[in-house]
Amino acid sequence: MEIYLYGCGGHAKVILDIFDQQGKSIKALIDDNPPSTANQIHGVPIYRASEALSNISIENSKWIIAIGNNRVRKQIALKFENQGYSFTTAIHPSAKIALGVEISPGTVVMANSVINTDTKIGTHAIINTGSLIDHDCHIGDYTHISPGCTLCGHVKVGKNVLLGANTTVSPCLEIGNEMNCQPGSIITKSLSSISI
Repeated sequence: MEIYLYGCGGHAKVILDIFDQQGKSIKALIDDNPPSTANQIHGVPIYRASEALSNISIENSKWIIAIGNNRVRKQIALKFENQGYSFTTAIHPSAKIALGVEISPGTVVMANSVINTDTKIGTHAIINTGSLIDHDCHIGDYTHISPGCTLCGHVKVGKNVLLGANTTVSPCLEIGNEMNCQPGSIITKSLSSISI
């Protein structure tokens, strides 16, 4: 099975490193608009999607949508799903994944993250560097938990949410879909549909 990343920016480079740390190789980076100044990143070739996708086997490839923006990542993931492509996960070896944790396809867990017992992570989520997610949490599809966030136990985070770097969420709270919380936020009550 060949692994591909869609995207060739900074987020893709971090995911490329995760697979390298796992001892796995990436076949190629695919992008709609690859940079004209580079044709590879750390030895992995970059190809334009319009030229490369027709040559990639749907049955023998697994993908990560390596785009940091939640909405763009969702759009591309749904497009690929509709075309029959399937997805894998990228979990850094230094991440601590406890008993009963479920991590759905397309999701990335970066270095030094901790995901505690019985937490559920949705599809195409990003658990960024050094995030701490305690027991019995639920992280929705296409959500980005930025570097250094701390989520206490029994927190439910909806779909397409961005928790900015170093956000702290108190126990047993719910954060609604599409929320955008600025870096350093301290969340002590449930939030529905506003940005803070």
